[in-house]
Amino acid sequence: MKLKTTIILLVIAVIGISYIFLYEKKQLPQEEWERLQKKVIPDFKSSMIKKIELNNESGKILLEKTEDDYWHIVEPLKLRADNSEINSILSEFEFMNKVGSFKDEGDKPFDLKDYGLDVPKTSLIMYTGIPAKRDKIQVTGPKDKYTVFIGQKLAAGDNVYLKLDTSDEVVVVPGSIGDKVSKNILDLRSKWVFSFDKEAVDNLQIKTSESNIVCNKKGSFWRVVEPVSDLADLEKIKDIIGKLKNLQIESTDFITEDSSDLAKYGLDNPRYVVTINEKGATQSVSFGHSLDNKVYAKRMDEPTIFFLKDIILADLSRKPNDLRDKKVVRFDSIGTYGINKLEIKTASDVIVIEKSLDLDWVITKPVNLYADQDTVKNFIEKIKTLEIEDFISDQPADLSPYGLKDPVFEISVTKEEDKELAKFYVGKRLPEGDKCYVKRVGEEPVYTVPTAEFYDKIEDALLSFRDRLVSDFNKDLVKKLVIEKPNRTFVCDVTNKKDAEGQVVWNLSQPIQTAADTEAINQIIWDLSFLKAEKHVTKAPKDLMNFGLDKPKLKVSVTYEKITEPMPQEADKEMDEKSQLATKEKESAEKTIETRTLLIGKKVTEDDKVSSYGMFSDSDLVFELSWPKIRNFDAELVPTKILNFERLAAEKLTINYADKAIHLEKTNNVWKLKNEQKDVQGREVDYYIRNLSELKGSYIEQYKTASLKPFSLDKPQLTITIGLGDSDAVLFVGKKKDAYGYYVKSKDSDYIYVVPNDLVAKLIKKEEDFTTVIHETTDEASMDAAKIIPEEKPMGASPHGHGRPYSSPHGGIH
Repeated sequence: MKLKTTIILLVIAVIGISYIFLYEKKQLPQEEWERLQKKVIPDFKSSMIKKIELNNESGKILLEKTEDDYWHIVEPLKLRADNSEINSILSEFEFMNKVGSFKDEGDKPFDLKDYGLDVPKTSLIMYTGIPAKRDKIQVTGPKDKYTVFIGQKLAAGDNVYLKLDTSDEVVVVPGSIGDKVSKNILDLRSKWVFSFDKEAVDNLQIKTSESNIVCNKKGSFWRVVEPVSDLADLEKIKDIIGKLKNLQIESTDFITEDSSDLAKYGLDNPRYVVTINEKGATQSVSFGHSLDNKVYAKRMDEPTIFFLKDIILADLSRKPNDLRDKKVVRFDSIGTYGINKLEIKTASDVIVIEKSLDLDWVITKPVNLYADQDTVKNFIEKIKTLEIEDFISDQPADLSPYGLKDPVFEISVTKEEDKELAKFYVGKRLPEGDKCYVKRVGEEPVYTVPTAEFYDKIEDALLSFRDRLVSDFNKDLVKKLVIEKPNRTFVCDVTNKKDAEGQVVWNLSQPIQTAADTEAINQIIWDLSFLKAEKHVTKAPKDLMNFGLDKPKLKVSVTYEKITEPMPQEADKEMDEKSQLATKEKESAEKTIETRTLLIGKKVTEDDKVSSYGMFSDSDLVFELSWPKIRNFDAELVPTKILNFERLAAEKLTINYADKAIHLEKTNNVWKLKNEQKDVQGREVDYYIRNLSELKGSYIEQYKTASLKPFSLDKPQLTITIGLGDSDAVLFVGKKKDAYGYYVKSKDSDYIYVVPNDLVAKLIKKEEDFTTVIHETTDEASMDAAKIIPEEKPMGASPHGHGRPYSSPHGGIH
């Protein structure tokens, strides 16, 4: 070719390249073009690299990426690579910018040796595996690989020199790339024992000398398939898989790459072999001898023997039953949200409890009844948390011994879309009574579960789940209240009057005629108007004597006005307006008077503060009532406030004992001891008078008596007189009724009260108690009244009184 022709072609090529360069520049936004100019490898994407050849001072390391995006070292050993390390190197190249650059220009000296690039100690060849597109800027860019040479560090700073094989330019780049590509095979190998996606694992096998446990995943649930077939404990399986995934080898714990003598490490016949299967790919690790707190281990597909912390052995040493699901059934719900039916079948009946449109639970079979909302919710929660106690038989030949051939009960829970969430069978109780047999539907094994709060609910489900509300009426429409005890009857009628506090006044006509204790009456009516049983006991009992209801200790009758609301009806179009109005007035005026009588029998047990049996006279349902309600029903209905006086009107105070007396007088609002020169603590006197003004009896022993002698009130042990100017308020304290209280009487009343020890103790004072600052002092020598008395209220007392239950002679349930 002639020189002229050659020159012409060269000029054309230069023009073409220049045109392409300028054209491409115009096609890119200015900012994008400038950004690419700063890149060391503008067209580099780490995701397209499939193979890497790294040469550094440690030697040659060849890495390849598999189809599942995991990197593997293939030379000099076949090992799994540390994905994060490799991706970090590639990412560095993808986002690497030039810090500076040098190239051969004219007469300026340019020698690669000055940059450590004449014979570079570190080089990197990155293969894409696909034909590379021509670089938009560097037209001579690589087609299928990128080769990078790393030179020496700059004299100042941490930057290093770098050169591409396709360019004569030497660029300055951050020194971090030098550190990353100088790593050896130990640095680049994976430290993870397993490499898998936890959610993709579908098989787990733990093999020991004693057992071979195999678990398979089906959908979102796991099953144990060997050595038994049963549901697996989802949380335990996830926990083991999570711990296996997080197993890491310390850099110093790689023992050897020589696996020719496995017996030395106990790996020829390993204690445990764990196999994970993920999308058809398996990974197995053997565990051998322990040394100190570590154990020798080895992957089946790699020669390396390494140490692991032996804490993992605790999870691998589980027995087959340890991995079985201990929950009888599993279903997700927040409370009972989304659940619309609970069904309990027996050999002869079926009880269906469904959620109404108002989201209330109702019994729909075999009868229509309102269900107890809390009991249904708690039972469904109980089913969700019901745990297996014992694995009885994995493949029973005969279910009869367990009561499961023809199950005693079948329980199912259904979602709103009529989708069955859970179903299982319940068999017999065990002889001890604290466990029963159960079996999942469609499964062979038989288990036991605790009976507490479970078996007793289904034994008589119709009784257990029915509404515990046994009485419901408008408390503002009550007209009469009658409480009958064996030897005393209270008859109370409402009046149209109100007291100073705006509460309706009630009058007693029996056992005496007087105003009733408003607070006690209101408490009883409140309890009765929305009375809930603790639990239902039985329906239509053959013998009421078993519950003490043949001769009840207490009868509480309440009479109230009941308004029956008319059923809504569409008015006849032909009825005139006058006829419709008359009909409506007649309907709204229909009222009935209803009386219901609550019978209260004996205590469920003979302990204190326990429930008692009860039933209504118009019903055959026996239930348990809590002791606080029984206490309220048995209250004293005659007001038990003993003295009535204005505290500020008190001018004198005299405390008379059998052998001495204390006299106090108020002069110019200052309390003084009569005929004494001692200073008196006025606050102590005021406190004493306040106790007198607030003094209440637990109950009234007698409303009128012919003789005070039986109570030692004819010659009282203590007489307290409060001078009120023109009159006196006088209190007499007689003898002890029993270990818990004293007989007490006021001058202005015939009532004989019983007052608890602790209140009487506050009234027993010595002279020095008023001359020295003493709080809550008691006289141990006087009538033994300073004993501390438990706070249990008497059954015959007002709910607002004090003291312990008394053996009242009036027949209350004390």
